[in-house]
Amino acid sequence: KFCSVIPNCIDVKNFKKEVEKIKKNRKLDNLKTITMIARLDNIKDQETLIKAYSKLKEKCKLVLVGDGEKKSKLEKIAQNLGLEPKEIFLGSRNDISNILANADIFAFSTSEAEGFGIVIIEAMAAGLPIIATDVPACREVLDNGNAGLLVPEGRVDLWIKEIKSLLNSEKLRDHYINKSIKNLKNYDSKNVILKWENIFLK
Repeated sequence: KFCSVIPNCIDVKNFKKEVEKIKKNRKLDNLKTITMIARLDNIKDQETLIKAYSKLKEKCKLVLVGDGEKKSKLEKIAQNLGLEPKEIFLGSRNDISNILANADIFAFSTSEAEGFGIVIIEAMAAGLPIIATDVPACREVLDNGNAGLLVPEGRVDLWIKEIKSLLNSEKLRDHYINKSIKNLKNYDSKNVILKWENIFLK
């Protein structure tokens, strides 16, 4: 008897093609865009990211994609911090490749209850440096911090520090992009299917 873990996966080649096609027509901005795609619910932790961004708003832009029960609460938090909710919250969207093609850094602020989501894999395929909460699900996808920056849950001060480090260093951004691309092969649907066939169809 044995068991094998089959992870979430995507068609990396096709997703990359979609993103690269959109990137060609992207209008560059002086401010880098930090993007998070996730439901606005209690499992996630957009609040920490919003608080960190409020201290960095002169250096970058924040885009939060998703909808959910916490939307009103999060909008009020943003407003109380002097931010404009309409510029941050994009609501639910289906054009994920377009959203990621127009991002510079992918952030995923969440909680210990986070499951293994597919959006970090998509961000890796889009060639984005990633910063995420140091919880098991993110740790697994980002190879224990080798393929992306991991920050302790709820630590606004450390989110500010690590976001700054990515904003200020192209070399660091490239380092994590290259590492995540290497790790991406583990979540490519073609590789996962081949592995599954080798295990179960011998």
